[in-house]
Amino acid sequence: MDGLAQFGLALGLTVLEVVLAAVALLLWFGASLHLDTGTPAPEVSPAPYLLAVVAIGVGAGAAAVTWGGRRAWGVAVTQGLMAVLLTGAAHTTLALATHDSARTESPAGSPTGPEASEPPAMVGCRSGDHSQECAHLGG
Repeated sequence: MDGLAQFGLALGLTVLEVVLAAVALLLWFGASLHLDTGTPAPEVSPAPYLLAVVAIGVGAGAAAVTWGGRRAWGVAVTQGLMAVLLTGAAHTTLALATHDSARTESPAGSPTGPEASEPPAMVGCRSGDHSQECAHLGG
């Protein structure tokens, strides 16, 4: 395969993979879009959408191996890079999503009833520096 044909094939496959990944991410955005402010937003897991992006990356890796066996190194290298980028981005996004969801859950031992939704009590002087309650702070 000559250089121009390899360039065209590599470019076409890269555009196809980017479009497929964009469609998967737009479907995730559409599923999590919630315009009604009166009701709570449903929890949408990013896992199936990111799994689709990983599948596209695995397909790019398979294309890299296939074209590498045919000695079309330009296609093999670009498909290998796309495989690494797509799977790495999907794994990183999933790790960040699970990390953020773990931060919003209440830790062990914290209140879980109605008192969990109350704001924390105020700390410090409520009435300014001239109050007796601030005497221990030097005010």
